[in-house]
Amino acid sequence: AIVLNPSSTASVMHEAASSGSVIGTLMPGTQQVVKVISNTWERDSHDLFDFEAQQLRIQRFTVLGPATCCRNGADVHMLAGDGPPVQQQQPGGEALLRLVRRDSGFWVDKAAVPGGARKLWLVVREPAAKAHKLSEGDVIKLGRFKFRVRQLVAPEQSSVMPELRLEDSGAVCSVPSVRERPPGADEPLCRICLLEGDTAEDPLIAPCRCQGSIEHVHLGCLRHWIKGRLNLSDAPGGSYFFRALGCELCKATYPTYIHAEGGEREPLVEVPPTRPPFVVLENLARDLQQHASRGLHVISLAGEKALKLGRGHESDVRIADVSISRCHAVIRCHNGQFLLEDNHSKFGTLVAMKKPRRLEPGNPLSIQMGRTLLSLSLSDFDAAAAGSSPGNGNSPQRYTPGNGSNTAAQEERGFWFSHFGGGRSSRTEGVAGSSVNSQQEPWEQRPREL
Repeated sequence: AIVLNPSSTASVMHEAASSGSVIGTLMPGTQQVVKVISNTWERDSHDLFDFEAQQLRIQRFTVLGPATCCRNGADVHMLAGDGPPVQQQQPGGEALLRLVRRDSGFWVDKAAVPGGARKLWLVVREPAAKAHKLSEGDVIKLGRFKFRVRQLVAPEQSSVMPELRLEDSGAVCSVPSVRERPPGADEPLCRICLLEGDTAEDPLIAPCRCQGSIEHVHLGCLRHWIKGRLNLSDAPGGSYFFRALGCELCKATYPTYIHAEGGEREPLVEVPPTRPPFVVLENLARDLQQHASRGLHVISLAGEKALKLGRGHESDVRIADVSISRCHAVIRCHNGQFLLEDNHSKFGTLVAMKKPRRLEPGNPLSIQMGRTLLSLSLSDFDAAAAGSSPGNGNSPQRYTPGNGSNTAAQEERGFWFSHFGGGRSSRTEGVAGSSVNSQQEPWEQRPREL
């Protein structure tokens, strides 16, 4: 048994090349431990992690009990869970996540820090299951851009239509009975067609805060104007992008639905019918400059269609952002389930973790927090602690492809490309000053193409 002192930051280290630092105290009856491999990108840019980067800080830990993972600069530390607070052990450090022992297992949860913890993002690139099952309410992150899954409609739900309400005030426009006006009152005019009178099929409504002679507009005239502004196409399946429009005069946002005189609710905008299965994704703006692009992507997946998200012109949801790959991710509908797949993107496809997640044997978990990527997996204690050649598990290792003298680096390189490489060829660029291995093939010595 390895008995560690929980009062110290690093406790007692078992220096083995295969396990790195051993953190925590082995609890009685425990047969499994958590192997943690941290990969930190040396560049700090918009909380991104470059899956194609060559300069990474790689550290390995074996966690025996409750622990907290923190980062100080580019160095990652695992602190025993029953030790002093993170700020006392690592001044200036940032708590990333914590491992909790509960129900005879290990759980991954947010770090317990004042003022709220950093959000944990699940990486959709795991070798065991390269697709993530989506559910309504999931938040997807592609590079710097985020989407919320608003609605998922399976093929058998043919009567369900897209819910188009955005985060407006919730007001619903009611059709006023302008035909029942007091005697002698002026006949209201439509501010678009400038004609008087209305009918039950085409009533005059007051959809905004405008007053006076420009207060009313025909429902048909307003729908025709909105359809032209939204540029709704008659594409097969009924896919389109919907966004809230406002009055050009009073700047009030038009309501999404109206109530007719019979009490029935109907959409203000006449959108094409959407064939199930379909997905409704909401843009989540990062700042006020992007607020104008907020809206809903309604995409039909009928006919076994795959929804492509990316920067390329062939994408169904096109995102003009430098952190997005040309074909970044794909959403498919298989057996009534909606699956999100990463397409070997540069900055990865992530899904926000909603609640604590339990580590399962044979099912490794990859979590990204800013520029740090943590790979966690359950392992037998004897196998995790075994090792014949001593090594420094505390100090970070610099990943340098082509350096065959470092056995531990070769192991990390094999794990990295099997876990995240996605079939790519290994690069030859290393850190500054490193030389290219002369035993490599000539095509491997060419500069990496953009």
